[in-house]
Amino acid sequence: MSRRSPLLEITNLEKHFPIKSGLFNRVAGKVYAVDGVTLELNEGETLGLVGESGCGKSTVARTIVRLHKPTAGSVKINGVDLATVSSEELKNIRKKIQIIFQDPFSSLDPRMKAKDIVGELLSVHKSLSITELENTVAELFNQVGLLKDQMDNYPHEFSGGQRQRLGIARALSLNPEIIICDEPVSALDVSIQAQIINLLLELQKNLGIALIFVSHDLAVIRHISHRVAVMYLGRIVEATDKETLFSNPLHPYTQSLLEAVPVAYPNKKRTKTILEGDVPSPIDRPAGCHFHQRCPKATERCHEISPTLKEQTKGHMVACHNL
Repeated sequence: MSRRSPLLEITNLEKHFPIKSGLFNRVAGKVYAVDGVTLELNEGETLGLVGESGCGKSTVARTIVRLHKPTAGSVKINGVDLATVSSEELKNIRKKIQIIFQDPFSSLDPRMKAKDIVGELLSVHKSLSITELENTVAELFNQVGLLKDQMDNYPHEFSGGQRQRLGIARALSLNPEIIICDEPVSALDVSIQAQIINLLLELQKNLGIALIFVSHDLAVIRHISHRVAVMYLGRIVEATDKETLFSNPLHPYTQSLLEAVPVAYPNKKRTKTILEGDVPSPIDRPAGCHFHQRCPKATERCHEISPTLKEQTKGHMVACHNL
């Protein structure tokens, strides 16, 4: 039996932001936010994208849904390259992929009623009567745990968790195949985080939606993901299934991230690798492996040659010279 093609294929994705200065806004440099990312997402699975702040996770998320135009590389949904389609075709493809943002308040128009926020995409993409639209929005409210009586409320009348539920309802309105979750729980209290994560898991189970879940919180990633990709300074340094990553991390950066996670038994002795220095600037990136300045295992080769992402064992991809 042949393996089914991935639902989403990202190949050598790059996103560079120009730095402009002077009276005539001349380009003085670039921010290399995403630097050659290759990922796959299969039907009904959750891919966790993890890394420190500023590593390019959110830029990857926004570039996938074309909020940023990629500098290079390709994004394919069901084998269709988004860069090669017409604007009308792109509009139809966008129904299949939606995004939930980190800050639920800033992503919702404060002047719009909740029912209009959730029904906005339906109004654009479907021809529904007022009654049909209201009924559909009411069903979406129920699906995400909101009350029909709240449909006429404005965003400021909802709690943080409820506002994020509004964002999820809006994302669900067009029956997407993929939802990009860009740190959707990082601005919420821990108890509310659990509710939103459990809601996403339930929706995935019932609707078969595939998720890309962006977070810097490894505990959240471990709970929700099937596979995990670790980013550092715009690049993927390790990618594998969740169980393998947490039990047998191979890249020194992944190892240091996991060693820093608090444990339930504080008296238990653990070996920790303390990373020295700060994350290099994405404007002035180091030569060779981007991690070599902080890596305890770095060699001369690491300083000069950038490692490629290679399969070390079945399904376990790592970009490191010292394996």
